[in-house]
Amino acid sequence: MKKLFFIFLLLGTQLFAIQRFGFGLNVNTNAVEFEAKANMSPFLSDDPIYRNFYADFNLINDNDTLVGLGLYVDNTFYSYQPLSFQVGIRTIFTSYSDNDMFALPILFGFKHKIYMGNLPVGSLGAKILYAPSPLSFQDGKKYLQWNIEAAMQIIENVEIYAGYRSIDTDYESIQIKYNDSGYLGFRFIF
Repeated sequence: MKKLFFIFLLLGTQLFAIQRFGFGLNVNTNAVEFEAKANMSPFLSDDPIYRNFYADFNLINDNDTLVGLGLYVDNTFYSYQPLSFQVGIRTIFTSYSDNDMFALPILFGFKHKIYMGNLPVGSLGAKILYAPSPLSFQDGKKYLQWNIEAAMQIIENVEIYAGYRSIDTDYESIQIKYNDSGYLGFRFIF
């Protein structure tokens, strides 16, 4: 597992050249999560319509490992610039004992930036990922995850954040509360 974590960390650092990239690490007493996101516009087109397409990756190591890879659109709410919404889809891979789950949850989220003058200094946000039975495969029956998070930019390109995460993985034979706890972390943003 440690080798897999360091391979993903190494691959993540190769994306520094991409504009609007970020990666972070958060921990609590039960789990550690590595997360990364990258703006996909350099790969899609020079057309400005594609500037809000993102790919993200996360790896949570609790009692078992949960890996997620997703695509989403992040855009501001009409003319109110501090508020943005995210809509997308993610793939989730996890297992418990002999049960394996592959799910395609739909993602909805929002983020509200907090400004000091003209400078953004923090944000408040939440997201929900939900995959009902038709979007849960192998031994999976349902997947539900929700997060709330507050972040504060402490120096240029670095923010610290705190949040609460709840993940339910329902298998055909058992229902597991994968993670239900607060976390603290830091994130590099470029």
